[in-house]
Amino acid sequence: MTDAALQVRAKSVEKWGPNQAVDLVGVSSKMRDTLDKVQKFAKFNQTILITGESGVGKELFAKACHLMSARMNAPFVVVNCPQYGEGNVTVSELFGHVKGSFTGAVADHKGLFDTAARGAVFLDEVGDLPPTAQTMLLRALAEKEVKPLGSNKTYSVDVRVIAATNRPLRDMIARGQFRQDLYFRLRYFPLDIPALRERDGDWKILISYFVDKLNQEYNLKKAFSPTSIKFLERYPWPGNVRELRSIATIGFSMAESKYIEPDHFVSELRQANLPGPGTGKSELFETMVEQGRTFWDIVHQPFLDRDLNRTQAREIVSQGLLAARGSYRRMSVLFNIRPDHYQKFMDFLRHHRLKPED
Repeated sequence: MTDAALQVRAKSVEKWGPNQAVDLVGVSSKMRDTLDKVQKFAKFNQTILITGESGVGKELFAKACHLMSARMNAPFVVVNCPQYGEGNVTVSELFGHVKGSFTGAVADHKGLFDTAARGAVFLDEVGDLPPTAQTMLLRALAEKEVKPLGSNKTYSVDVRVIAATNRPLRDMIARGQFRQDLYFRLRYFPLDIPALRERDGDWKILISYFVDKLNQEYNLKKAFSPTSIKFLERYPWPGNVRELRSIATIGFSMAESKYIEPDHFVSELRQANLPGPGTGKSELFETMVEQGRTFWDIVHQPFLDRDLNRTQAREIVSQGLLAARGSYRRMSVLFNIRPDHYQKFMDFLRHHRLKPED
């Protein structure tokens, strides 16, 4: 860990105990740059908008921003925005309500902004916040005050807002789904968390870290074998740190001896055979022909997800056609396509111009 990460861990243990420690593992230049921003942004009270792909650990970085701030000893309240829909309940949960303001409001209720007084509110996946709540959040940020639902009075709030999203907010603004003025209020300090594939070998440190924690918990001495580490060099980690932790846990549980081998986790990888550093496209063909994997898993879905481009997919089809001596029917058998899916296979090739003669 870097010095900044060690400080975050120590403060998190002090605040929440060792079981809730915030561990930001990695020493890559991008990780260091991100932690440097955390240290700088944490000193101020302005809002922070954390962006990044799903699974990169946005909540951990939000906690780090809070722990490195002068508000560290005050509450850190997490709001899972996707759980709320449009309506009174959402506004009530965030900003409170007075008795009788809506059906079921049998008593006054303090909102989460009140709960987080002098601390921080973390709005996870803020892009899913409904329009009414967006409007009230904008007022809270602009005026530093909120008005509980059904009340004629406002009250001041001393809360730092840290928001996070993996959604393209600018696109949502263009479609009228997110307020532009709220976006700029939230994005006072922008903090973009790099994807794991961009973090220059941090995955090796992380996978050892997760296995070491499991070894401590179960009093064992397991490790990923050199073969597994070499195999994973080619993997792009589309699910980021969350996926890596899952793979480490699955591999650990499946291995009966000291070493965790590829067979213990390969079936769980989302894109284990996609082209990566040092991977030839012929390996995808061999995966279907020699390992019995289907065209739908190895080519079709990665192509639709844009993890495989048209040139790469067409070359795989060309290899199959050559092996099948020019017969698409025989090629479909090689690619483990069921007979009743042959027409679907041909329609896919035609529609996406994947036939070599196209």
